[in-house]
Amino acid sequence: MVFAVQCPNASCKKYQLVEEHDRGKVVNCLLCKTPIRVGGGAPSASKPQQPPAAKPRQP
Repeated sequence: MVFAVQCPNASCKKYQLVEEHDRGKVVNCLLCKTPIRVGGGAPSASKPQQPPAAKPRQP
């Protein structure tokens, strides 16, 4: 499976395709040669965090 990564270089920002076996590795941008760390898993829909429940006041 292939997926796209974006170059972090502000003057480049190009996308390139990387293979599944490159996850967790560092690859170089094909255009500007900036190192790109290939992400881990697929983005997951995480539940929004709720603030902790307020403790009742003690008299």
